[in-house]
Formats: sequence, structure tokens, C-alpha cells
Amino acid sequence: GVLDFSFDFSISIVAVGTIFPLVFSVQASFQRREKALAALGTLKSTIFALYLMFKTWDTTGDGKFAQDIQVILNKLVEDIIWYCRTESRTPEISNLVYDGFSTLSLKMKEFVPKAGYSKPGEGGISRMQMYLRDIIHDFESVRAIRDTETPVGLRLFCFALIHISPILLAPYWNHFCDKQSNTELPSQYGCESGYFVGIFYVLIVITLYRVQVELEDPFDGLGADDIKWETWKSQLECMDLYGPEGPTKREEAQNKPYQDVDSTRQQVLMS
Repeated sequence: GVLDFSFDFSISIVAVGTIFPLVFSVQASFQRREKALAALGTLKSTIFALYLMFKTWDTTGDGKFAQDIQVILNKLVEDIIWYCRTESRTPEISNLVYDGFSTLSLKMKEFVPKAGYSKPGEGGISRMQMYLRDIIHDFESVRAIRDTETPVGLRLFCFALIHISPILLAPYWNHFCDKQSNTELPSQYGCESGYFVGIFYVLIVITLYRVQVELEDPFDGLGADDIKWETWKSQLECMDLYGPEGPTKREEAQNKPYQDVDSTRQQVLMS
């Protein structure tokens, strides 16, 4: 070389030093995604259970509270999705979600006499407060994941390393190619093997880095592995179409003109 400088060096040091941080970062991002999915699953089940309480515990039998609470819950779901998907992190966006919690709490208070109880927290009606607490708890769990990221220093280190390491390893691959060419092996096992090792190494680190980037934000719904928001909220927007007469109601709703049926409902009915 120009400097006539050489030393024995094992590629395993650089390979392990590059692959390990990337794998650790991918694992951390994957765990964040799984925790978010678990919290969203619990949130969805609690919302549906709360709606069923309004629907089945109403002693008046007119179903008015169930209709009103479905509108409130749908608005709350839309605000939660908007908060999770938007890149803006202004306090007003989260305040809309807490407005929904307060509205839901007031509606629960109004429902107490309709359920045959004299005051909130009495008997079985206390379960509503527990469900409200669980909804807020699950939202806070999702919010904590959404508002935090994997360590910035680790991500910057991985980004710098995958761009610098191929340059640092270029002399090694060149030496590897030259070393193979001085043997009695046919020429096709010479420089071609050096190019192959270099390209294979770069493909591994770039693929791992792209996986980490895609898993970093599972809330935007743009990647193949992101949260499928339309699927998550589909049943919540059709809660009144479930029950003993559910098949009949869904069939009637499906036969209605498209403009008379909510677009999301139409997707659920046709799926």
C-alpha cells in the first residue's frame, strides 16, 4: 500500500460490533410494538364491554343511552388514533382524549338512575368506574410507548457504523481478494469472492437497519408491520350490530344503499 502498513485483524470483531447493536435495537423496537399491541387489545375489549353495560343495563329499554355512548366512544377512539398517528406532540392533541374521558364519566353518572341505582359506585354500577380506569390505564400505556423511542445514541451509533464499517473493511476485502489470487485456485475464486463477502456483509447490516427503522414507529400505519388501525377499530364502529339478532342486523345494514351506511361499516360488512 501507500503507507506500507499492515497487521493481522479478524473481521469477527467488526462484524460482531456491528451486528450486535443492530440486533439489540431491532429487538427493543419489536418489544415496543408488542407492548403497544397488547395495550390496544385490552383497550378495545374494555371499550366494548363498557358499551355492552350501557346497552344491557338500561332499565328504560329505549336504547338511547347505548346510542349516545356509542357516539362518545367512537369519538374517543378516533381521538386516540389521531394522537397515536400524528407526528405533532402538542398538548392539545392529548387534551382531546382527556376531554373524551371526562365526557364519558359524565355520561356514566347520568346513567346511574337508568340502571336502577341511586348513586355512583353502588353495587354493580361500580364496574363502570373500573372500566373507565382500565381505559385510561391502557391509553397511558400506549401513550408511554408512543412518546418514547429506543435510545437515540444507539440508533445514531448503528447509523454511523453501517456507513463507516464498509469503508474500514475495504482494505481487508482487498487483501482477502489478493490473498486468494496468489493461490493455485482458479481465477474465478479470486476477486469475485472478495466482492461477494463485501456485498453480503453490507446487505446484512442494511437489512437489519431497515427493519429497525420500520419497527421504530408502529403507530403511523405506513409499514407492513405497523398497527392496522382500520382493522383495530372496525368492530368498535359497529357495536350496535352485534347481539342475538346480529346476523339479521348486519344483513339489513349490508342491503342498505351505500350512501346510507357508514363507510367503515360497509367495509366490515363486506369483509
